[in-house]
Amino acid sequence: MENTTNQYNTDVSNSFQFENEETKAMYEKMVNRARRTAFVARFIVLRESKRTKAHRIIEKMSWSDDTTAEELAMMFRQVFIENGDNMERVDRDIRRALGHAKQRSLTFFVSEYSNRGTLNFVDALWDYEKSVKLLFGEDENPKTGGWRLPSEIKK
Repeated sequence: MENTTNQYNTDVSNSFQFENEETKAMYEKMVNRARRTAFVARFIVLRESKRTKAHRIIEKMSWSDDTTAEELAMMFRQVFIENGDNMERVDRDIRRALGHAKQRSLTFFVSEYSNRGTLNFVDALWDYEKSVKLLFGEDENPKTGGWRLPSEIKK
């Protein structure tokens, strides 16, 4: 998987005028967090109907705030490899989720995705559950099957 995070962050930050290097660095950190959040959110949706033991391992994962979407994708991919999953489908879903995270329109959502940034998978599932309720109402529940509900994991 190609690591283009720094190039992407540079491209995004070069399109803005910053007061100083500190402001630019803060914005690049927000972009990294937003891209990672977009990747995880899309990955949850792409894999929600698929059942695999790898999901149980990923659900327990956590990462640091400076982890990139690409690094997280490699971490997730390694779990699937170690589990013996069909990598053709996994790689397709990872590619699609990374593509979602790299879209130029992401710059419009940096603030939103950055504020929703999580440092573990359970919190990402809580965010997903909240998003479903906001989009579809209180009566709609997240799809189960591929991922456990966060309330089940925390027990």
